[in-house]
Amino acid sequence: MRLSLSSAIVAAVAMTSCTPMMTYPEYAGAPKADPSMQPMPNLMADSLKFAHQRIAPDSELVYNLPPSTPLQVWRGVGSRLEVGRPMTSADTLAWTVRQVRLTGGHAEVDIVYPTEGIYQLATVHFVGSTGQPFYPSMLQLWLVPVEAPTCNTPQAVVDQPKNTPNTK
Repeated sequence: MRLSLSSAIVAAVAMTSCTPMMTYPEYAGAPKADPSMQPMPNLMADSLKFAHQRIAPDSELVYNLPPSTPLQVWRGVGSRLEVGRPMTSADTLAWTVRQVRLTGGHAEVDIVYPTEGIYQLATVHFVGSTGQPFYPSMLQLWLVPVEAPTCNTPQAVVDQPKNTPNTK
């Protein structure tokens, strides 16, 4: 049996449109995503780098991840970033991943970032597909003031040696 091109497109759209949204950290009623499973760590790292390069490329990238993010995710994000460093309790300015949402071939990552003495919200939009990398496609600036982030970095990440890839 041969499928026509239009039948294949309809089948592909039907499969992706039924894919539930997964979020990390989840909110009430949303399917939970495991932050250690790909593409979650890559989405976190790539969204931080993408937003930082477009908003404040001359500033240091100090990054922060959501509360309760596992240690291996912190290390994976830092390794993929290759620049910047994790937030410490002494830092007053940091770029924070607030939430990751993934639905089929689309993903969105909310980033809280410092600008002109306040924190604001941005969303990095991604496109990709199962088994293929996700690529940032758009940065949406909300220009909505939000509260300053609190440091969520595990002590083991703060204590890691200074010669690791995420401290370049």
